[in-house]
Amino acid sequence: MDEQTCNELYERMNAEQEAYRAELLAMPPDKILEHTWEYTAREDILDAVCNGVLPENQVRALLKSSCPLADVLKEYQDLDSPNDDILAAVEIAANLYMEPPIYRQDYKYAIEHGERDAYFASRKAYEGCARAITASINKHFDGMHLNKECLPEAMEKYSPERIRDVLACTIQHKEWDGRFSRSNREWAMKADTSHVGEEPYRYICETHSTLLNSFVSMFRREVLEQKRDEKATVPAQQKPRERSDDFEL
Repeated sequence: MDEQTCNELYERMNAEQEAYRAELLAMPPDKILEHTWEYTAREDILDAVCNGVLPENQVRALLKSSCPLADVLKEYQDLDSPNDDILAAVEIAANLYMEPPIYRQDYKYAIEHGERDAYFASRKAYEGCARAITASINKHFDGMHLNKECLPEAMEKYSPERIRDVLACTIQHKEWDGRFSRSNREWAMKADTSHVGEEPYRYICETHSTLLNSFVSMFRREVLEQKRDEKATVPAQQKPRERSDDFEL
């Protein structure tokens, strides 16, 4: 578990609790007693986060919420039994913000196998991913330079696999656009995006091609660096190849 990520969630939840405590202190004593269970449940949720027992994917999902503590509390209140584990409520609340798995079958297969919801959930996530990339680029472009923070902001919301599909799909449908580098075009054309859907134009990033090209290069370098870090932990068995300027995922 990334300690910094867990601490960020705890701090946000704790801020919610402090605000709730301030509301309680403004109430008459008899009214405060009516909120005893809720206050205690909130504290138990904070303890679960503080102890670092939550899976990282749940922590990252809850960070997408504007009020994660309230979200978990609501799910906890809706459980069938008051003795149910608070971690179950955390999981339910986190699922509301989790990216659905990439569905790699076509619509006909989804209908025949009762997986229609999974099919459309994945399609919807592709649309959201394209919008998120576009929004991040627009937010971090100052008129002259594209800030590198645009990449982690998008990757906080969507998996590298989904971002890769959206970027490759966009370039595939704009192969004629000379503002994309030859390296990025070649990379995109080799990518398999057949599972994205029958209407891939719905998942294209609508932003300036020059800016998107920079984003694609950033994304490919980031993934490549991660792979290099992983390989660095394994003793070299052979002479490394010469460095290339081309990026390959």
